Amino acid sequence: MIEHVILTINSLPNETIYLFLLFNAFIEYFFPPFPSDTIMVFSAYLAGTGKLDFLAVYLISLTGSMVGFLGLFLVGKHYGRDFFFKKNYRFLSRDIIMQLEGWFRKCGIGLIAANRFIAGARSAVALFAGISNLKIAPAAAAGFLSCALWNTILLCGGYYLGKNWQRAVTILRHYNQAVIVLVILFIACMLWIRKRRNTQALRRSPRGKRE
Repeated sequence: MIEHVILTINSLPNETIYLFLLFNAFIEYFFPPFPSDTIMVFSAYLAGTGKLDFLAVYLISLTGSMVGFLGLFLVGKHYGRDFFFKKNYRFLSRDIIMQLEGWFRKCGIGLIAANRFIAGARSAVALFAGISNLKIAPAAAAGFLSCALWNTILLCGGYYLGKNWQRAVTILRHYNQAVIVLVILFIACMLWIRKRRNTQALRRSPRGKRE
């Protein structure tokens, strides 16, 4: 499928490609499976061939990324945690929301600054930054830094590798797989620690002692 998308992009007029790159960077936050990073690397290769302007590709991709981040951030800020409390999704229960809010109070800006580098969690970071009611100015600044650094790495990789731009995609895929595994292990570890603490607290409670 991605090969078909890339061939289609290559056949489009430049103006249409630029518009697509704006949409591509934006939609990833709302639909994470979309292969936006791969398309961004390929667009840098096109810039290297002279078909596109590198600076235009960079600024358009950065704009799309920021609009996507801020859009999801404002969704979380608008609805707030009470909305998700009422929904009580299985994957987003009250307890999970409270735990994530605690993390964001401690290191929310840091998480936002790293969000583009955390595969599979970018959308969640943007959404919970809003749910946690962080101030928009520092959140936007941290989001801008993250998007600017990540897009620079991707676009420079695609630009300088030229026809071998797929090597950058391969490296990116391995990186994302490693990050996803680490994120899963981290979450599993945190849940285990929390469960253990709750069990110990129950045992120390008067009711637990009587039982």
